[in-house]
Amino acid sequence: MTQPPAPVTLGMPYTAPMDLTRCRNVIIFGGSFDPPQRAHVELPEQVRRAIHADVVAYMPAARSPLKLGRRQASAEHRLNMLRLALADRPHTVVLTDELDRAADGRPSYTVDTLEALRRRLPAEVQLRLLIGADQVYTFDQWHRAARVIELAQPIVMVRPPDTRATLLDALTPTTRQQWEPRLVAVDAMPISSTMVRESVQRNEPIDDLVPAPVARYIAEHDLYRE
Repeated sequence: MTQPPAPVTLGMPYTAPMDLTRCRNVIIFGGSFDPPQRAHVELPEQVRRAIHADVVAYMPAARSPLKLGRRQASAEHRLNMLRLALADRPHTVVLTDELDRAADGRPSYTVDTLEALRRRLPAEVQLRLLIGADQVYTFDQWHRAARVIELAQPIVMVRPPDTRATLLDALTPTTRQQWEPRLVAVDAMPISSTMVRESVQRNEPIDDLVPAPVARYIAEHDLYRE
């Protein structure tokens, strides 16, 4: 007799974490979150409402080898800021799977993250992988991309100036057919983590770019200053 999946207990620091085993539809949203900014908070919530998902599970990534040329906040700082950014968002949870693997020296691929999550959740819990429109063009180059789709059907945030039409027009007919039902239009929020870091370096206010608790954390810990 197989044992029932163990509850997922990682989550926001100041409230009881959501038990993902009780959810029907879970969105997985990964990123560096260096730092988490307002678009990271607002746009996934728009997608959650659009597809009637129960929760957005944020998955902070380990340090990318593609970003070794710039100073990056530590995993601890990024995790703390993300939890602060989401502290008042009831339909969110923070999972540390990729950070935990990196701390143990293990490689971290999206497919490994999804495989591990799938093993500890009931079969009826549907997983969706939230990605940006730019990732559609290179998705077939991901490690075991076909298996990623089996585990968590991708769902794509389409942000202005992109539209469904412009994105689909840039794809081949076969690829267009695959991605068309996975697109969700969201609001224009011209904010990026790079903008936040550059504003901090110029001693400019960032209150319009990040949630207030994140702005205070960055100042208190003197992050992103050369």
